[in-house]
Amino acid sequence: MSVFDSDIDKQIQQHHQKIEELEQLKKDQEKKIAGLQELDVTIKRLCNQNALSEQELYVSRSEQIEAWITSMAKDTAPSSIYNNLLRHFEKAVARKGRKAEKQTTLPKPKLPVGTYRNTATHETVEKIKRNPRQLDEWIEKYGFQTVRTWKID
Repeated sequence: MSVFDSDIDKQIQQHHQKIEELEQLKKDQEKKIAGLQELDVTIKRLCNQNALSEQELYVSRSEQIEAWITSMAKDTAPSSIYNNLLRHFEKAVARKGRKAEKQTTLPKPKLPVGTYRNTATHETVEKIKRNPRQLDEWIEKYGFQTVRTWKID
């Protein structure tokens, strides 16, 4: 036997050992998957027996779920659920921001032509066609419904 043969035998032995480890990991994973499926069936059965929905179960466990998710933020490689939720909420915030920036395209309610007296300052403004700047400022400050009641004639 040469030096080369012993190296090859040693490598073969290492590969066989690695294969055995991987086969054991596969068996453990299959056992976990079977356990999760059994747990899912048990949870559904218990929810049905106790007239609970799965959503109510999640709400009752919300503090633990939240703690679990926030603890993932500290991990160097967080789970895919954390990354998916992060992307979801970033998009939701962006959408909400866009909606807040959009102004309504509906026409503003119009005040009838006439004279208006501010009950707080006793100033009067006459509206002929468009709202004068002062009247628009009053609407912004006091609200349309209030300014509408200030019409004198």
